[in-house]
Amino acid sequence: MPLQYSFEITPNIDQVNLDGLLKLNPEFISITDRNHDMDNLLQSIQIADYIHANSSVDVIIHLTGIDKDEKRVQEMIDLMQQHDIHSVLALRGDKLSQNDTAVTFPHADRLVEFIKQQYPHVHISGTCYLNSSDEEMKWLRQKIEKGCTNLISQFSFDVNDYVGYLNQIQIDTPIWFGIMPVISKSQAQKMLELTHSTAPAELSALMNQNEDEFGEKGVQYTEGMINKIRQAGANHIHLYSLNNAENTEKIINTI
Repeated sequence: MPLQYSFEITPNIDQVNLDGLLKLNPEFISITDRNHDMDNLLQSIQIADYIHANSSVDVIIHLTGIDKDEKRVQEMIDLMQQHDIHSVLALRGDKLSQNDTAVTFPHADRLVEFIKQQYPHVHISGTCYLNSSDEEMKWLRQKIEKGCTNLISQFSFDVNDYVGYLNQIQIDTPIWFGIMPVISKSQAQKMLELTHSTAPAELSALMNQNEDEFGEKGVQYTEGMINKIRQAGANHIHLYSLNNAENTEKIINTI
């Protein structure tokens, strides 16, 4: 099966970079935002309208459950439907407090179930986690059982995490493996700190170079990761584009 790829963007992307990404003909573009309120959804919908008007690329909108009740989820999906958006990435979202007992959707599987019951025609994607514990695998299976038909993985800078997951996973649901491009030294360091990760040896050596020498070698590092994941049997890649069409194109053109 030939490699398929998709991109993730944020709603503050400019038109030049969005047009550049659309020219690469991804299978879909997912639109994310950290503030999952109605104003931010309207911003994402403007992007989706532009994508629909200028390409045949599908759009997936990120939708968190932990900060919403059933009424708000319905309001948001109804609005998406009015704009011909029929795909969502159902997420739990960051915890609001230590005590979430009053939350309507404390886990993503409940959000998946609710959406599937109320909107059976909506395509629901979910997330999965490399190096999953037994508990995380349990929640993953429940999301699939309740209607999730597509998965996007978290990212890692260590290709062994992807290969290990491919060997571990025992489900038939398509998995789009999330790849965070290594674009700059500062960006890579920020992401390592955010995920509490340790850089593998090859990336660690790269991090010792000057920032101005980092760019092209970082792209090559990303390309190498994707090719190794493909060799291990992955057919779907989800690139966190960082709203940068130029670097994304460099990666796509070499894999």
